[in-house]
Amino acid sequence: MENFEDQLENFKNHLDASQQNWLFGAGISFDAKIPLMYPLTNRVENIIDENGCGSDKSILSALKKDLDGGSHIEHYLSHLGDLIAIAERTKDKSATLDNKKRTISSLKTAYTAIIKAIGEIVRYGFKGDEIGTAENPIVEIEYHLNFVEALFSNRSNLESRSKITFFTTNYDTLLEDALALCKKQVVDGFSGGAVGFWNPTKEYSQTLNDSGMHFLYKLHGSVDWYRDDKKGLVRARYGSKYLSDPSNIMIYPQATKYVETQKDPFASLFMGLRSTLSSRTQNVLITCGYSFGDNHINAEIESCLTTVGNNTTVIVFIKEAPDADNDVVINPTLDKWLKNLEFGKRVFVAGEKGLYNNSITPTILDNEDALNWWSFSGLTQFLKTGDVS
Repeated sequence: MENFEDQLENFKNHLDASQQNWLFGAGISFDAKIPLMYPLTNRVENIIDENGCGSDKSILSALKKDLDGGSHIEHYLSHLGDLIAIAERTKDKSATLDNKKRTISSLKTAYTAIIKAIGEIVRYGFKGDEIGTAENPIVEIEYHLNFVEALFSNRSNLESRSKITFFTTNYDTLLEDALALCKKQVVDGFSGGAVGFWNPTKEYSQTLNDSGMHFLYKLHGSVDWYRDDKKGLVRARYGSKYLSDPSNIMIYPQATKYVETQKDPFASLFMGLRSTLSSRTQNVLITCGYSFGDNHINAEIESCLTTVGNNTTVIVFIKEAPDADNDVVINPTLDKWLKNLEFGKRVFVAGEKGLYNNSITPTILDNEDALNWWSFSGLTQFLKTGDVS
């Protein structure tokens, strides 16, 4: 068995690849005071309970009864989306929830109330007893700024020859804001200025190596995207009177479903993920803050790993989450990939207990200290220093 230092050197070589793709999830925004899914769910429920109409409260309560105990706000929205689709096909334009008929109008109203609440929480922040507002936002950007600076600090002479692409399931704008503040040009699929219109065919066709731009794909939408009846999908400023109805925010957790990924903007976004991972040259996908809870994204990654001739290596920064019976070491998806005889050697996991590759048994430091590189701040420090201790 390789010792930790030897395996770490191999790991670093992959991490230094010139063709890098980063996939981020909710975990990277936690320290920035944007809640993870379950605290976000609890806060949305409180907002609906305090400010929602009677129908919204009834539907939210019924959703909680109808879904299993592990469900969160994205599951609520997906379930509501299914019920709305059913109601649209019925003669009386209704669907049954908790043994009660619900009109399509009431279902849509509840859906938009939840979307509006999510938008407010993600824009202004929520952590513990701290509740951000438009007048007093609490969201911090320092962690994202530190990451961007660390990522590019050692690549200043190579940046023109590097291809760094970003994917995120997060609704917040911290990543693109940090990139802009670090003077990195970002292509997000929109043309225009502070107000932009969805134009992916043109924007994502630009050549990264020639332009020095970095593609960003927000796979679940964003709190500054709005669906306008006349103008289509736009990216708009917060607080403007026009194009900013909070109920029209384009965040779409149903993007986890195959059918939704066939519609724009998600068709273009997932096509970007698929094409980026379909590389036959040296290519690396690095994830942080992503818990592998999106089955469609997982399927795209697994498809690339199983494709003959594909040369993508997957590097995951994540904390182990064993189950009560210790049948799961990291999570079911990563455990399966690491044990895969065909492509497990192309999967690396940087966990709290050590470094995993082609096995669910970690290679550990001699002193067996817990490692912090799995967190966003820990990853940033590792990029800066190369030191895991």
